[in-house]
Amino acid sequence: MEDLKNLVIKVKYPSSEKKSTKTDHTSQKTTVWNIKRLLIVFIVSVLLMVFVLFFLLRSTGQESDLKTSVATTEVVKTDSKVSTLSKSKSSSKNTITRALLTLAIKNNEPVSELNSPLALPTNKSVPLYYFVEVSDMKDRVIFHEWWLGNKLINRKKITISNNDKWRTVSHQLVAFAAKNHWTVKVVDESGQLINELPFDIIEQQ
Repeated sequence: MEDLKNLVIKVKYPSSEKKSTKTDHTSQKTTVWNIKRLLIVFIVSVLLMVFVLFFLLRSTGQESDLKTSVATTEVVKTDSKVSTLSKSKSSSKNTITRALLTLAIKNNEPVSELNSPLALPTNKSVPLYYFVEVSDMKDRVIFHEWWLGNKLINRKKITISNNDKWRTVSHQLVAFAAKNHWTVKVVDESGQLINELPFDIIEQQ
């Protein structure tokens, strides 16, 4: 009986420090995982914003390059006090009989003759037609060129079939923009200038 009275039983419990260490370790892992997810969401959002801005800027650039849909032609106003565009420069004699800008072509003839400058609203584009009548140029190839400042915007190849008066036409959308000085030209295959018409576009009041 005395041996039993002196028997001591010791129970070892896990210390509170170890528990707190494990708890801290687990919470630390959770925090790191949340930061990674937030970074991924942030990067994806930034990339989406960059793509949206890229497409918006691209569409704006296309509009400034005048590649927009055709608008109504009634919005064009001309200044009758300025000399007509048909009085143009030409390096060829007895070949260009007529050269002018017009709003439309009907029965292979221009419906009107425009004067420079052309007054256009800021939010619309208008198709213009470059009408050129030539003679004695059978089997020759010419090009209609539309220049905005020093930049070639449009080029049309035309082959002349006979020596009679041959009517040629090309068209281009124009609009009021930052650059408004245009020149339409007729050149041959070697690039020699045959005819040109400069004109300006001003803002419609």
